[in-house]
Amino acid sequence: MPDPRLLRTVSVVLKIDAESVRLTTSQENTPTWDSMAHLLLILHIEEALGVRFHSDEIPHLTSVGSIQEALERLGVRG
Repeated sequence: MPDPRLLRTVSVVLKIDAESVRLTTSQENTPTWDSMAHLLLILHIEEALGVRFHSDEIPHLTSVGSIQEALERLGVRG
């Protein structure tokens, strides 16, 4: 199950309805998730959840599911 803080952050940063955010929400199916929004999203997630993603990992965090997996690897539990 995705971390509710992640879902809320995705909703706010990408300006989409919180109820529509799923693990499958991605750059491919979310028009507001462009390159600038991606950077803002990563920064907001890091701040909201108190984590730091490795710079090599950030370009691959292109879906809520991939971000959730990265958070779990960092020991974040929702």
